[in-house]
Amino acid sequence: MADRSLFHRRDPFWEVDGPAARRAHRVRQARGAIAFLVAVVAVGATVLAWLIELGIAGAVGIPLALPPL
Repeated sequence: MADRSLFHRRDPFWEVDGPAARRAHRVRQARGAIAFLVAVVAVGATVLAWLIELGIAGAVGIPLALPPL
């Protein structure tokens, strides 16, 4: 039985699958990491925009302002 725990996530058939499958796996992992990073940056930008809009950023010393609508 394959052990699929959090710390031991290696596919037992990794060597059998071949270089194309390994490359596809690495590409899929990289795309997932990039998508996660973009999502984290988007959430951070949204939080910063709300802090500026609500005036909390100015209160803590971040001298930024959003353009008026």
